[in-house]
Amino acid sequence: MNSRLPARAILAAALLAACGSPALAAPAAAVELPSAEALEQMLHLLETQSLYRDRVDWNDARAQLAAAGDDRAQQRRVLDDAATRSSGGHGRWISPRQQRERSGRAQRLNAGQSAALAESPKVDARIGVLKVGPFVEDLQRSEQQRYDARKAYALALQQRIVDLDDGTRCAWVVDVSSNGGGNMWPMLLGLLPLLQGTPDAQGALIGAFRSADGLQWWRQGEGEVRQDGTHGLRSRQAAYHLRAGSAPVAVLMGARTASSGEAVALAFRGQAGSRSFGQPSAGFSTGNRPVTLVDGTTLLLTHNVMADRNGRGDGARLQPDEATASGPGTLAAAQAWLLAQPACTGG
Repeated sequence: MNSRLPARAILAAALLAACGSPALAAPAAAVELPSAEALEQMLHLLETQSLYRDRVDWNDARAQLAAAGDDRAQQRRVLDDAATRSSGGHGRWISPRQQRERSGRAQRLNAGQSAALAESPKVDARIGVLKVGPFVEDLQRSEQQRYDARKAYALALQQRIVDLDDGTRCAWVVDVSSNGGGNMWPMLLGLLPLLQGTPDAQGALIGAFRSADGLQWWRQGEGEVRQDGTHGLRSRQAAYHLRAGSAPVAVLMGARTASSGEAVALAFRGQAGSRSFGQPSAGFSTGNRPVTLVDGTTLLLTHNVMADRNGRGDGARLQPDEATASGPGTLAAAQAWLLAQPACTGG
């Protein structure tokens, strides 16, 4: 719109003065900002593609940025506010420093998955428990390294199922109560033996993303999970089938279950013999797409809503099938329900 041109011009001039001049170069400890070109690219993406873009007055946001002049802290506050409001709190710009911190966090979390899987909570021996932690992409690695890391996570999770499936398990617990998200595909591929997709003409449905273009289904196959139109994640080593063929599954969730953790809970919602326990989730059941901006920084762009295999989902908190007090009570309720199922009673 022509009415936006003056604000854009003022904004570009202000940012070039604040960010592009060597004479005004900020010390290393200063507030980080994208380059002037990347900032305008970021605003355009948020304004045209972010899920809740109508919640932001974009002319006003540009005017605030221009008015901030060389106040980098104020510029950053305006940017973060626009990203937060237009994404429902899920998307954000990742600065170079945050990128480095994220890389270290990704390595720590992903390395700790094996220890989490080895935890043995006190439950009936007939129940296999899987504590599914987050998988965070290390965006500083190459795409091949990131893909290899996804597969390694998925295969470690599925190997835990193989190890537990010794003929004595009649039911399973999938614990995502502390899963704050990341990339959902390694989680789903690892849990493939427990997922029973709903058949349709093109495969087995386990969930979907909803956008203005409609539903893009998540599907499972032999050693594969994918979204319609994409390659998803696959491995010939990830094609294990439970000895019993299928089994009841209890999903544990709570306020720390977010983003891809919520995607896992949604993948089991609507599956026969599956029930969720705990407290409402964090409320970030929306999809992020990492976009590399022209200055090499990253925008996590929230652009769609997660849905279950029946197409139900609104991007908000997920409600458990059975509300339970946080802590041991959730696992106890899940165990009681699982042991009452025909697979465990012999019925």
